Amino acid sequence: VRQQGEAELLVHIINLTAGRLFSEELMSHPQYKPLSDLINKIYCQLCSYKKRKVHNVKGRNTSCSDNITTPEIESDMQELVQLVLQNSSNDIDSDIKQTFLTVANSLYYAAYCDHETINFHIARVLFERVV
Repeated sequence: VRQQGEAELLVHIINLTAGRLFSEELMSHPQYKPLSDLINKIYCQLCSYKKRKVHNVKGRNTSCSDNITTPEIESDMQELVQLVLQNSSNDIDSDIKQTFLTVANSLYYAAYCDHETINFHIARVLFERVV
């Protein structure tokens, strides 16, 4: 199963849907490659983690708080946050950089939370009245 590049593809799709164009110039920007390499690495790590978790759980129901994160994934997530939040004079559009972080957060959430927890959170956000 090919995983390398799928997270970057999600970033592309979201940015294109939002009306942000991807050019050769953007993809050759010195800040772009570290972001794309890191998002793809995080995606592969989270896929592996999720497969191990499903294999180890064997019917035991878990929630977000039951799972311990691995130091490597945590370190890479922190590095991604730093890349996204750092500013320079010759910077990539901050909205494009933010999309990398949004995708990573979504992948992280999906890897560490079970389907019941995710469905509960979605239902709560969509259907519960805010006070």
